[in-house]
Amino acid sequence: MSARHRYLGRRARFGIAGVLGVIAMAAVIIPVVRTGPSSTSSTPLAAVNVAKSDSRPNFVFILADDLDATTSPYWEAMPHTAALIRDSGLTFTNSFAPTPICCPARGTILTGKYGHNTGVLTNSGDVGGWATFAANGNEEKTFAKYLHDAGYRTGLAGKYMNGIENEPEHIPAGWSEWYGSVNNNFYTGYNYTLNENGTMVQYGGPDNPANYSTDVVAAKSTDFIRRAATDGTPFFWYAASTAPHLPLPPAPRDAHNPFASATAPHSPNFLEPDVSDKPWWLSSSATERSAQVLATNNWDYQNRMGSLYALDDMVANIVTTLRDTGKLDNTYLVFTSDNGYNLGSHRLVQKMAPYEESLRVPLVVAGPGIKAGTDSHMVAQIDLAPTFLELAGAAVPADVDGQSLAGLLHGQQPASWRTDLLGQYAGPGQDGQDGIAAEQVTNATAHYLDLPPWTGLRTDRYLYVRWYDVDRAPKVHEYELYDLAADPYELTNLLATPAGKAQNAALVAALDARLNQLATCAGASCRT
Repeated sequence: MSARHRYLGRRARFGIAGVLGVIAMAAVIIPVVRTGPSSTSSTPLAAVNVAKSDSRPNFVFILADDLDATTSPYWEAMPHTAALIRDSGLTFTNSFAPTPICCPARGTILTGKYGHNTGVLTNSGDVGGWATFAANGNEEKTFAKYLHDAGYRTGLAGKYMNGIENEPEHIPAGWSEWYGSVNNNFYTGYNYTLNENGTMVQYGGPDNPANYSTDVVAAKSTDFIRRAATDGTPFFWYAASTAPHLPLPPAPRDAHNPFASATAPHSPNFLEPDVSDKPWWLSSSATERSAQVLATNNWDYQNRMGSLYALDDMVANIVTTLRDTGKLDNTYLVFTSDNGYNLGSHRLVQKMAPYEESLRVPLVVAGPGIKAGTDSHMVAQIDLAPTFLELAGAAVPADVDGQSLAGLLHGQQPASWRTDLLGQYAGPGQDGQDGIAAEQVTNATAHYLDLPPWTGLRTDRYLYVRWYDVDRAPKVHEYELYDLAADPYELTNLLATPAGKAQNAALVAALDARLNQLATCAGASCRT
């Protein structure tokens, strides 16, 4: 990249928006007609066979940022990914993010542990952020560390965890190569810094389209794969673009994409008309939240969908490189997101909520021995780390909370499988500083209305939520219960009236007892 130079200082700290403040939004999109990389193709690629000295499989893990599985028609913006991974792999139709906000979700993915076992339940503060993750010893217990110790070549490019910007020189244990972002400008696509194996490298603005962050992650990805393919060492590559996280605009070549002037989808719970059955925090802020949705939602949606085109190009280039280097036939490709996104449902923007739009994430896996199709088992981010380890032939630590998906990937029906999952989100701290506001970008647009803490149980039929459950200064608890079979858009809280509470008392008692078990589970007790 020609427009870059050495980074000379740390990012300055900045003030945080109040929890009920609405920050004005604007975006700059460079009007360049999409051309697309010449190497991409939506046609499934045949593998090229070459001799290998180590038969263990390779992995490419592609993590989207804030990509919901319920509202956005994301496959329309990702035809290459659909053809190359989804259509030849297994799609998990019930995939969940137990703590649906960036840092806790990424910690769970790396360790295979619920947030209460990593100690990370929000984006910063004493129960959140990278500093807490590292202080609790989690970086020594990631799948990257275990795979590296087992002889894998490992690498990451892009977003790691919120808070790493406070220690930009840090490279976590277990990574052979590291190209991690170290400031929040990475969310904007330009003028950000990467720690490239210990050297701080700054990428400039849109005057050079090659600086666009997703394209830089793509270039790092293909370079790593080409170099890793020159010997017989198996590899794990983690590609972490921030698409479609706001305020990332489309790549310049995608400025005139089909969603450039689109209206965001309106599901039945969009700007939910009656939120009187919802907890006090939502009903009391409904007017402000509605105003924010109306002011920002279409702009946000247009950028979100537009930014996916470059992510799609990245996937196509990765798969092409795997084919050209003879590694495709022995590589697992995993595509998912750290959390979902509300996009106006229940008058909410962002994520963090216990509702379907926040909790559900895409998950598709293609690779050796996997047949195309769908799987409806309830799976979660806690399952990814043990899956990678089992497929690699490495030992799965006993303290992992999740279950390996290896059997499901290869068509094996387990004797038993979970029918419920724990959900958690910690208190946002003073003025929301520990929550979504930790993702604020200096001199860039964003919007922040944080949520209070909650603990929830998502079963195969019900969502049960206890509000203020993990707050350090708890208020009076509030409760929600939804029958998802009858009310998939979570419009009617069955516990909002005295009659509803009485009618569902026995069910709530059973759900409450199970929630208490999972809220303190560890290792094997999380899998039963």
